[in-house]
Amino acid sequence: MTVATSKEPRAQAELNSTPFENPLIPNKKLRTLYTAMVELRLLEECVAGLQKKTKTAARLHTAPGEEACRVSTLIDIEPGDLTSDARLGVATEFLRGAKLPELLHHLQASNSRKPGSAILPENSAKNLPKLLPFLESGAQRLNVALGAALASKTFNGARSSRLVVAYAHTHDLSPSEWQQVLHLAGARSLPVILVALPPTTAGNGPGSSPGGLSRLATANGVPGIPVDAADPVALYRVAQESTQRARAGGGAVLMECIPFPALKTKQPADPIQTMERFLIERQVATPAWMEQVHHSFRQRIEAARR
Repeated sequence: MTVATSKEPRAQAELNSTPFENPLIPNKKLRTLYTAMVELRLLEECVAGLQKKTKTAARLHTAPGEEACRVSTLIDIEPGDLTSDARLGVATEFLRGAKLPELLHHLQASNSRKPGSAILPENSAKNLPKLLPFLESGAQRLNVALGAALASKTFNGARSSRLVVAYAHTHDLSPSEWQQVLHLAGARSLPVILVALPPTTAGNGPGSSPGGLSRLATANGVPGIPVDAADPVALYRVAQESTQRARAGGGAVLMECIPFPALKTKQPADPIQTMERFLIERQVATPAWMEQVHHSFRQRIEAARR
């Protein structure tokens, strides 16, 4: 405990006991980022468990470790924005605002759901930011996303606030396909945020070496920004700057999410553990509060499944 003395002004003593507030990312936003990441991790664990118990026509993708990449780029998405996902799963619809009971209800009743279809029926998701159709081909998915961005720019104006957030794993496209996508995005100054998720398999493309895809993007007129995939704060700052740039008519940006290994291990760092250390070190949250975040959402999942 800090005690004010005659040599230490009282205001200074109070400041020393108050968590530092970063004006760029307020403490409330930091706690919101953490909460969303934990909820997404727990939801995807629930989905994985359900899929082990039931036979579904189309298996859903879950991606532990991508929480920071996805939350940072979708947490402030607006209703008029479009999204394109790299895999068919629950992450994008949940982060876009889908209600948990409805999402789990349709998920548990999805034995007849066709491959490539969204979890929620169209009429249930009509008030959410639109999710573009899922296509198996990464090149086709991103070309559809660029087409949507071009249409938005054409009909709503270069400085329209609407944008497209498009995800792809670095190995989803060949080097020539990435070249074509980036060239079009740069040449047309499209309002799109391209989020290159960490690779799930080894490859020889531009994303096989850290920063390779970013360099290719920059060479094609699209700012390429390599960011630690396990650093939610850095990812959020880059996402916000990129979003503001795109909404103001500044054109496309590529965020390359790079999985750096954790200390004392060769495995990629866990973004939730990284965020926990960050919050505790800066006195923004306590372990007890974090445990309550986990507990509360587990209860919500159980209630939604009844």
